[in-house]
Amino acid sequence: MKRPNIFLYFFLGTLLKVFSWLKGQRIKRFDKISKPAFVLSNHTSFYDFMYTIAAVYPHRINYLAADKMFYDPVLGKVLRSARAIPKCLFQQDLLAVRATKQIIAKNGIVGIFPEGQISSIGKTNLLPFAISKLIKKQAVDVFVVKHHNAYFVNPPWSKRSFRGKVYTTIEKILTKEMIMMLSDSEIFAIIKEKLEYHADLYNDIHRHRYHINHVNNLENLIYHCPKCGFNGLVANKNTLYCRECELTLRYNSYGRFDDYTISELYFKQQEIIEKQIDEDPNFILSGKVALESYRNNRVCEVGKGTLTITKDAYIYSGTIDGLETTKTFLTANISYLPSDIGINVQIYQEYQLYQFVFEDKKLATMFVIAGEYCYKSHHKLEK
Repeated sequence: MKRPNIFLYFFLGTLLKVFSWLKGQRIKRFDKISKPAFVLSNHTSFYDFMYTIAAVYPHRINYLAADKMFYDPVLGKVLRSARAIPKCLFQQDLLAVRATKQIIAKNGIVGIFPEGQISSIGKTNLLPFAISKLIKKQAVDVFVVKHHNAYFVNPPWSKRSFRGKVYTTIEKILTKEMIMMLSDSEIFAIIKEKLEYHADLYNDIHRHRYHINHVNNLENLIYHCPKCGFNGLVANKNTLYCRECELTLRYNSYGRFDDYTISELYFKQQEIIEKQIDEDPNFILSGKVALESYRNNRVCEVGKGTLTITKDAYIYSGTIDGLETTKTFLTANISYLPSDIGINVQIYQEYQLYQFVFEDKKLATMFVIAGEYCYKSHHKLEK
């Protein structure tokens, strides 16, 4: 595994530095980067890779990136030219670990988004304990590059930009000497504390304003009416509207609705589904899906059927490559269900992608909520 080409990186890095500034990025706190190192970042927008490159520049950085991205005809070429490291999500990937060791051995910097998935509500997702083991074995300086309010500029539920400022901080959180002295659990606790972030809470304090834009697709993340309980809010310009009780939720320049934050509305939905799981021994959620997977170095549709979740398993019943098939995935083995909001959920097993695209778009969010809660229930984790 090689470090990024120095001439190409400096040229493109300069462009990204300027572009990020124009997008609103401002670096508020800066600890000097030393090499070799790990750079860990929170993940709340599609532009976080760009913001992190701009913050670390002129240092070159090799990213760990989701293996699925390398199958995209355009994005894959960009990642390969940047010498990103493909990583199979939510499972052990020895090839990615080996490539990471090679970059560190060459006095390089490895960039990681430990959450493995953009946070749908701007709050840090569940972190994998494996990140502490990787850092313990390499024992090099660790930095956290945290992007405050990138969630409000480029929210993961929208393809639109909501103009405003992104405030980036760079902090050294672990030195080689500290890592050698600390246990895996102590390292993990420090990483968790330093990466912890909640966009709504941050902006409730700092009150930064953002350009108001259309909120199309937010209705697939926030689908539940807080007034009457109807599941099926409708997006209209900068509002979510309930057809049952006619409640109108208006998105404002602080990245919230007048009476609620996005995360507050999301947590209300979450509580309802979690209560259903607790009270109904036969809990079930089901929807029609198209199944996508890897074929000929691309992600493409390979079947159609139904995806169901119970307390114990995800069950796909349908076709795969023209053959009737039933696939079962245990909820106890899947800590988090990656999702493109309003589109799909993804399950990774034995280095294979199973990407389920829903007809009913809000089901992607409902499956994420149910799946994460079932996993926590099986392992008696904090809920």
